[in-house]
This record gives sequence, C-alpha cells and structure tokens, in this order.
Amino acid sequence: MQEKNKKSFRFKYIIDREFQIRFLIHFSILFIFGVISTLGFLYWLNQTKYEGGAVFRLRQDPIQVYHKVEADLDLGEPEKFVKRDIFLPDYDHKLDRYSIQSSAVVVLSIIYLALISIFSIFKSHKMAGPIHNIKRSLRKLADGEDVPFIRIRKGDEFQELVDELNEVIAKRINNKNF
Repeated sequence: MQEKNKKSFRFKYIIDREFQIRFLIHFSILFIFGVISTLGFLYWLNQTKYEGGAVFRLRQDPIQVYHKVEADLDLGEPEKFVKRDIFLPDYDHKLDRYSIQSSAVVVLSIIYLALISIFSIFKSHKMAGPIHNIKRSLRKLADGEDVPFIRIRKGDEFQELVDELNEVIAKRINNKNF
C-alpha cells in the first residue's frame, strides 16, 4: 500500500500528444506569421526608402583618390597630394540591405523557433500532466471506483482545480461511507 502512494517521477515530456502538439503548432504559427510580416516589412522598406536597397554599387572603372604624401616641414616643403587610381573588384552577386537583413532574420528566427518549441513542450507538460491525472480520476469516479486524491507536482498548472476536485472526492467518499 505504501508503494502505491509513493511519489512517482515522470521523465516523459509528451504526456498528451494531441494537446501538446496542438499547443506547439499554435505558438509556431504565431511566430512564423511574425517572421513573414517582418520580412515583408523589411522588403517594403528597402524597396521604397532605399531605392532597391543597394548598400553600395561595385564599379569596374577606376576611382581617383588623392593620397597625402609626408612632407618634410623642416625643409619647408608643402604637403603633397598624389592622385591614385583604385579599382574595386567585380562581384557576381547583388549585395543589398534586404539580403543582409533577411538572412539575419531567417537565422535568428530558426533559433527562436527552436527555443519556442522547447519552451512550449516544457510549458505544455506542466499543463498536460495535471489534465491527464484529472481525466483519469474523473473516469474512475464516473465508474464508481474509489478514487485516491489527485496529486500533481509543485509548479504544475491547475493547482486550484486539483484542490477543488480533491474536495469533491473527499465529500463523495464521506457520503459513500454514511
């Protein structure tokens, strides 16, 4: 009898698969909608405000710059600037703000989606466990069997509901004995 009342530890985090998967999907859909909205807003912003979103335009023709040459001030030489041609490399890909921002948003979104998945599994576990115990006890109660008090772990959700149901179980057992 003592072993039956011992506290059992659960290591399974998927207790009510249907509920927990639905919980995960709802959070994920909300998050994915936010990512799509963010990407759409960034695309619109870069196309309208920044003329196609170009960060810089690569050129094949030389750019003339002036390079300052050190002058010997003791001899009275003035500062000299020498003209130089600089050639920028020719790239095959287009680099713009949207491609930079969207790749960052996608990578961060994947990380956040993984974190949300883990969070929703743990959070739904704290709800699914008590619901599972409550359902099992209510089935026994409906079948007329003796029902032990419902026990849930510290930190689980629905503590107040379990307390109320335990009170109902205590009154049902007391009424049955009379």
